[in-house]
Amino acid sequence: MSYENKFFTIAPHCCLKRLEEPYLYDIENDELYELGEEAYQFLLKCSQGERVSVRKEDEEFIQYCLSENLIILSENSVKRNGIPQPSPIPSLRYLEFQITDRCNLRCRHCYIGDGFHQDLSLERISKVLKEFEEIQGLRLLLSGGEPLLHPHFWEINEILREYPFRSILLSNGTLITKETAKKLRVHEVQVSLDGMKEGHESIRGEGTFEKAVQAIDNLQEANIRVSIATMIHRKDLKELGELRSLIQSKDVREWNVDVPSIAGRMGENKDFWVSPSEAGPFLQCGYGGGLHSSEKDACCGAHLCAILANGKVCKCGLFSQDPVGLIEEGLRVCWERIPRIALNELNCNCAELKDCRGGCRFRAIHFGGLLQPDFFQCYARGVLRGGEQNDDQKNL
Repeated sequence: MSYENKFFTIAPHCCLKRLEEPYLYDIENDELYELGEEAYQFLLKCSQGERVSVRKEDEEFIQYCLSENLIILSENSVKRNGIPQPSPIPSLRYLEFQITDRCNLRCRHCYIGDGFHQDLSLERISKVLKEFEEIQGLRLLLSGGEPLLHPHFWEINEILREYPFRSILLSNGTLITKETAKKLRVHEVQVSLDGMKEGHESIRGEGTFEKAVQAIDNLQEANIRVSIATMIHRKDLKELGELRSLIQSKDVREWNVDVPSIAGRMGENKDFWVSPSEAGPFLQCGYGGGLHSSEKDACCGAHLCAILANGKVCKCGLFSQDPVGLIEEGLRVCWERIPRIALNELNCNCAELKDCRGGCRFRAIHFGGLLQPDFFQCYARGVLRGGEQNDDQKNL
């Protein structure tokens, strides 16, 4: 193919990121491509609108990028955003952003508990979005409470696509009508679905199941990618096989299955809690990857932090009682204060450690301390065994 008199342009849905290594991030498809230094410099010149001469050794790389729709050929020079600045080390890739603690439900397992009707101001939100862009963030998890109840949600919604990171709305789904879905500008919505009708409504309230399922249909009709989040609890254990069939029938590409921690309202509803030996095996029934991967020798959450509706920054939403600072101090400053835990610090040395990353550190506290194993992951991976599988587990 002749590239003479043509310009290469990074596709509008992609951007360069300078994390621990240089990457090209496909925001729409949520794919991260690691780049060698030569490939990075080539794409950097493309992003600055320069005409790039093609060497023979570049042709395979160029053809791959064209076939994956990562770059496009153009008759004219197109300059993208400025040169990416190096991220902190470790990089902050995933930001859980609780813009409000308002919610229209009162779920029995909510770790936040009763909110104080707090909303982050538009000024504070805009500051965080800009800083997350500057430190090379990948995924913004727009959370609450129920984010749609923020008094300025639709103004926030309109500016999200201005930033070169993926925006994911975490919602209970009950407010997502057809009209609402059409107005959303996020890349993805994660809807909570905690069982079939009986199980879901036992913790979220009457009428919530049909609304959540309808929200999935409304979002997909509006061409918004949908993922599902499910919390294992006492009332949905026997429904997970049927739930999986329902989710697969909706052509949902990612299903995240987890266990609620004993925090917030779950502390008042412990009869819904399921032990590690019972719940652990079900953690493997989700599919499609996860949002909070960790790299090298770091524990789970090495690239994640949370901002709460009161403006405090912490390791994740579960560690709300141990904030490291406030938004006003700067996202990078707060991120660099978060204590890191290496895998070799844990009181665990089993063969699964590098895969499970030690599991959830907050749950580990329940089992004796921050450095203890997360026994849910031990049972999930067969390191500990709790007895014969029941028929529902076998069907999964």
